[in-house]
Amino acid sequence: MTPGAPPGIGTSTILRGRHHGPKWAGYSRTIHYEISGAGRIDYQYCNNTTEGTHGDPHHVVKILTIDLGSH
Repeated sequence: MTPGAPPGIGTSTILRGRHHGPKWAGYSRTIHYEISGAGRIDYQYCNNTTEGTHGDPHHVVKILTIDLGSH
């Protein structure tokens, strides 16, 4: 519900480095979300994108990777 804020369960980190920068205009840097020791999800979000068929401004989260293996 709030991709730019720290999660209520688990932890998140904004990843550093050029290859973790926004992949689309207006999106965040890559955020690495730890799923309570079970894995991780890397995602980027935008709070005001007009992507889609209707072109209306809305929130979007794009998941880049899901890794359920050990670190």
